[in-house]
Amino acid sequence: MPERSGPKPTRARRAAPRRVTKQHPSVPPGKSGGSPRDRLRRDPFLFLLSLGVVAFVTWAFALTWWVTGSVVPLGLALVSIVPAFFLFYLRDA
Repeated sequence: MPERSGPKPTRARRAAPRRVTKQHPSVPPGKSGGSPRDRLRRDPFLFLLSLGVVAFVTWAFALTWWVTGSVVPLGLALVSIVPAFFLFYLRDA
């Protein structure tokens, strides 16, 4: 193959179209995080799940008090009722 002498010919580059980054569609207002009060008010499953957890903890302490007769589990069972009232306050206020 014969070698060419002299400068190499340069090709004119065409401007490539710039890639546009995809913008994610904005999240609808109902699907954003929001405050716990808004989420409890909007999502009944989350409210019932939270209430169920509080009920289970209260039941566990009450059962422990029933079996052992100690005052500490009874006090914890009574104190664990407070978050249930707080959940209703957050949801209904």
